[in-house]
Amino acid sequence: MFRNASRSLTTADEVYEYALSLLDRREYGEKELVQKLRRCCSSTALIREVVDRLKQYDLINEERYALRVFEFWRGKKIYGRLHLQAELLKKQVDDAYIPVILEMLSEEEEMCRLKAAYRLIALRKDKKYDCSTEKGTASLIRYLSARGFGPSMIRSGLALAREEDEE
Repeated sequence: MFRNASRSLTTADEVYEYALSLLDRREYGEKELVQKLRRCCSSTALIREVVDRLKQYDLINEERYALRVFEFWRGKKIYGRLHLQAELLKKQVDDAYIPVILEMLSEEEEMCRLKAAYRLIALRKDKKYDCSTEKGTASLIRYLSARGFGPSMIRSGLALAREEDEE
């Protein structure tokens, strides 16, 4: 009914219907949904009432939302732990769930992602990332860092690149 909330919503039922139409399209976390509702309703009390009602019916569930963000991120095969953390913060996942989700990413899985990221640029056969030169090493470090890999993973990536250069 309220696909486009161009007018201001003034009753709890209108706000609730609009919230349901938003949730019909995709899952939202509480903070993100409240932001969306504030665009069309100026009453904080109405928004709070609607959000509480949605929570009561389990239509908003922060843990489920955090897991969905994680699973969506997991589909991106070439990003590391820091990218995941940034994605969780960007999607406004509740701070209590961020460490839990980060724990779910094992070091072995992150290493597989690092190898996938390295393979992606190794296929280019581009001398830009050649670890035998200082410039190539710096380029590879920037590449891996931009994809959210931390210092220990970057060291592992450099070791992997040097091994493959020697072969």
